[in-house]
Amino acid sequence: MSNVRRPKAPNLPIPTIAYSQTYTESFSNALRLYFNTIDSVINGLLSPDAGTTAARPTAGLQIGQQYFDTTINRPIWWDGTNWINAAGTVV
Repeated sequence: MSNVRRPKAPNLPIPTIAYSQTYTESFSNALRLYFNTIDSVINGLLSPDAGTTAARPTAGLQIGQQYFDTTINRPIWWDGTNWINAAGTVV
């Protein structure tokens, strides 16, 4: 998919010489945000690309993501709000 953005490496805080709880929390938060972004990208890429109407993906969708609906036997695309067919009709 062309609209999947590459995760940006975290900008980690510079460590202090002595132990600092504030630094540890900042470091943990930066890593948490980074890995949450990676999880989000991977979930979007691993969404099924075919299945029934009832099994259409509902989370982690990217605009333009294609899905072949085997119930209606047609390809459809996610427009950011709805699944649409090639004519632009909500399906």
